[in-house]
Amino acid sequence: MGFMKERDRRELMHRRIGASTIFGGIFIAIAFTATCAFAQAEQTPRFARLLLWIESQSLAIIALIIFGACYACAAVIFAFARVTPRRIADELKGTTPVMLTPMAVITGLVIAFVAARIWVNFDHANALVRDEARNIQEVLTLAETLPPNIASEVRSATGQYLQFVNEQDWPAMLEGRAKMLTSVPGLSNAISTIVSYVPDNAGRQFAQQRILIAIEQALDARRNRILVSEASVLPMQWIVIIVLALLMLLTVAIVHIDRPFAMAVNLVSLSTALAICLVLLLVNDRPFSTGGFVIRPHALGPIAID
Repeated sequence: MGFMKERDRRELMHRRIGASTIFGGIFIAIAFTATCAFAQAEQTPRFARLLLWIESQSLAIIALIIFGACYACAAVIFAFARVTPRRIADELKGTTPVMLTPMAVITGLVIAFVAARIWVNFDHANALVRDEARNIQEVLTLAETLPPNIASEVRSATGQYLQFVNEQDWPAMLEGRAKMLTSVPGLSNAISTIVSYVPDNAGRQFAQQRILIAIEQALDARRNRILVSEASVLPMQWIVIIVLALLMLLTVAIVHIDRPFAMAVNLVSLSTALAICLVLLLVNDRPFSTGGFVIRPHALGPIAID
């Protein structure tokens, strides 16, 4: 009798060790994969190019890719859980749902951190376009107080700048090839015209000064617009989110390993929520790029050049 109890105790210990080994091996494999991904992201732009390709697609294509990837991961984890040996499953089902709480909190904090940066960049991008349009409009308004020939030259130069923005500068920025220019078409001509003008009264002198300030602020808004167009979420941050999401899906499968229907429902529910968050981040990541939600030069369009 005592021999049988000892044998049962050893068998139980061996099952627990086996379950712990497999469970730990899974997490070690994910951690190793994440470490390799971190190193790969630092050494090669392949992952960055993949992200850029995904973000350059339309909203429907981005959603299709992300939802498909999330559901595929959930399906693989579900299939893996279903083929887990019974003795191992009996040990793994001792995992409590409480484990999901810290993972969910960590994942939520990381997503919130990334989202906060994206929203700031998006709002900043909109503000830069409005500031650029406001300063261009101010140049045109103040130019009307100057002599007709000077006002005509300023309007012509401003029209040249708006044409440059719509036909060359904005498309180049959407493709990621916009550059800082020492001489911006249109505005450089406007500066030369205003600087060479000698005002004959205090009012026109004040207008001259204000026009130069407005042009400088418009150029500064353009420079910042190009800088913001190059800002995006780092590949390492995306990798952290993906690894945490996989760990959450794996933990859900382990918690419900003896209840297939509940496991499937929870995996679908969690993967859907993760996919929605990822799509929301991806479509807003690059406000001055192709794909997703893109800021267009609509604010500059209503500016009328007589």
